[in-house]
Amino acid sequence: MSFDDTSVSPPLKGYRTLLINGALVVLPALLSWIVGVNWADFVSPQAAVAIVSAANIGLRIITSTPIGKPA
Repeated sequence: MSFDDTSVSPPLKGYRTLLINGALVVLPALLSWIVGVNWADFVSPQAAVAIVSAANIGLRIITSTPIGKPA
């Protein structure tokens, strides 16, 4: 895969990892407040850590710059 290939989307930048992690922190609390969903009824703390960890690993694999570094 070449970065010049226009048929393939470019890799994500490192700051998007931070944005998605922020969303993973804010969205469950926001949804709990808006619709009253108790996330502990569906996901254990251990599963939540595993989900966020897997998301972080996946994001770091597909990003092209370190977090906080210019593109």
